[in-house]
Amino acid sequence: MKRRSSRHYKAQSPSFATRGITGTRLNGGYVSGYEQNQSFTNPATWAEVCIEMYRTDPVIRRSFNILKQTLLSAQWRWVPADEGDEACLEYSRYANECWGLDGYSGQMSSSWESQLNYLFEFLKNGFRVAEEVYKLERDEHGRMMVFLDHYADREPTSHYKFISLDDQNLDGVQQWGVNGLHPQPIPANKMILLTLGQTGSNFAGDGGFFRPCHFYWRSKQRALTLLMIGIERFTSPTPVVKVDRSVAESLGMTDEDINSAVDEAEAQAQAYTSHEASYLVTSPAVSFETYGGTSSNFNPDMALSVVREADQQMSTAFLAQMLELGRVGSDTGSRAVGEVHMSLFRRSALNIADYIASVVSGVDRRGAGTMGRLIKFNYGNISPSKLPRLEHTGLDVDALAESLSALPLLVQSSLLTPDNDLERMIRSRVGAGDLPEEAERTAIDRSMSQTSGGSALSEYIKRRVKNG
Repeated sequence: MKRRSSRHYKAQSPSFATRGITGTRLNGGYVSGYEQNQSFTNPATWAEVCIEMYRTDPVIRRSFNILKQTLLSAQWRWVPADEGDEACLEYSRYANECWGLDGYSGQMSSSWESQLNYLFEFLKNGFRVAEEVYKLERDEHGRMMVFLDHYADREPTSHYKFISLDDQNLDGVQQWGVNGLHPQPIPANKMILLTLGQTGSNFAGDGGFFRPCHFYWRSKQRALTLLMIGIERFTSPTPVVKVDRSVAESLGMTDEDINSAVDEAEAQAQAYTSHEASYLVTSPAVSFETYGGTSSNFNPDMALSVVREADQQMSTAFLAQMLELGRVGSDTGSRAVGEVHMSLFRRSALNIADYIASVVSGVDRRGAGTMGRLIKFNYGNISPSKLPRLEHTGLDVDALAESLSALPLLVQSSLLTPDNDLERMIRSRVGAGDLPEEAERTAIDRSMSQTSGGSALSEYIKRRVKNG
C-alpha cells in the first residue's frame, strides 16, 4: 500500500513541539551503528589504543605535538559584549580575573594555559570531559564571589558511559571505579564536553584525529615487523650442523657419541644466534656451515614504501603534509606548496581554538557554557547578549606580514602613502622598537628617498597647485 504524504499547510504560528529524533543508536549510554570493531565502539578502549599509537609512532607524535603546540601559542582574553555598558565591562573584568587573563594573576589554582595542555587531548580520541570545580574567594574589590578553581581532567580511559535519560540529550557522564575509588555521576551542567565531529547524540564524536590514522599505523607496524624479520634472516646467517660420519667412524665414535656431539653443537648454535655466545667450537666429526645471510637476496624497498606511504597518510590526517616535503622519497619540496599546506594547517588550528572558546563561553547548557553558569551564580539572571566572550589571538596569519612584499608596488602606484604611523606599525611587528622622534619624516621626504629629488619636488608642487 502506497503511503500518502501529509498535506502541506503554510505556517501561521511557530510550532514549539519536537517531532523528530536525533537518530543516533544510543543504548544504555553506548553509541552503536558507526563502528563494527570493539576497539572503536567502546570509548575507553579506543582511548587506550590512542595512547599506544601516540607513544609508539614518531610521525603521529610529531604531527599531534605540532598541532597542539600551535594551539598552545594562542593568547586569550575575555572581551565585553558591549564596551559602552558598565555591566558588560564588569562581567568581562570578573571573567579575566577568574581566568588570569588580560593582566590579571587569576583565581584558578592552575593557569589557563596549563589546563589547555590536557583539554586539547580530546583531539586524539575525539572527546574529553572536564569537571568544573568551584570555590568561594574575594575578588579584587573585596566581594565574596564564586570562581572556577579549575577544570578537573577526567581521563577518557576511565569513561564508563554517557547518561541520557531520554536517549537524546546529554544528562551526565559515569566513570569506572579506579584504585578503589567509586566516582559519582558528573551532571551535564557541571562539566564541559569537548567533542570532535559530534552528530546527533553521538557524544563520543567521530574518533578524533587518530581514527583515520589507525589503519596506516597498524600497517606500518606490520611492515616494520616484517622488515626486521627480513633483516634478521638475510643479514645473519643460519648455522647448519654438519656431521662427517666417515671421520666419526675412523675416530671410533658410536652412535650415542655422534648424537651427543650433535646435541652439543645444536646448543652452541642456539647460543650463537641468540647472541649469548660469540664463537663456535668444532670437532673433526661435527662442524658448522652457514645458510643464507646474503644481502643480495634481501630487498627492503617494498616494506619501506609502505612505511613512507603510511607516514604520508598519517601526516595528511593532521593537515600537516608540509612536514613531509623535502624528505627522501617525497614527491616535491616546493616552498609554495608548503605555504599552501601551512595555511590550511593554521585554519584548522583556528577552528579548534574557536570551538574551545564557544564551549567555555555562552549560556548555561549541557556540557558547555561555563561562563553562563558563573555569571548566574554571582550576578543572577542576565540577558545572554551581555555575556563576555572568550577570544584568542596569535594564530591567524598576520595580514601585514603577507603584504610586505607588495608594499613597494603599492607605494609606487600611489595607492599607499608611507608615513610615520605605517613605519611604527612595521617596526613593531618586526621587533625593531619604536620610531625615534628624530627619525620621523614627512611624506615628501619619504618620496624623495625613493625617487630623484627633482621629480619628487615637481610632483609635490603639482599637488599643491592642484589642491589650491
